[in-house]
Amino acid sequence: MGPLTISGSERRLFRDRGQLARYLRSAGARSRPPAIDFSNRQLLLVSAGPRSSSGYAVDVLSVTEKDDQITVKVRERSQTLAERVIPHVTYPYRFLSLPAGEDVYVDWIGR
Repeated sequence: MGPLTISGSERRLFRDRGQLARYLRSAGARSRPPAIDFSNRQLLLVSAGPRSSSGYAVDVLSVTEKDDQITVKVRERSQTLAERVIPHVTYPYRFLSLPAGEDVYVDWIGR
């Protein structure tokens, strides 16, 4: 979906195409939403919010399902002193396609 401008930390679940399209427009997406069959899938957005360089990312550590609940464990990764980064505002995020109709819990374990 390309670069997005996500003003804060986000954990957002999209259960229909219209909801996703409105959000992507508001976040400055330059392309159309991906073709998702929302009768079978839902999309989870996890974002760290604005960061000061290209050295940040959102890593998905695990996705588990138990008793009709999906738990997504994520962590923000920051650059090390040895990495070369570009200083400018970035908005690290991940979209995950998950089975529709299940509750989703995000376990954000920090950096």
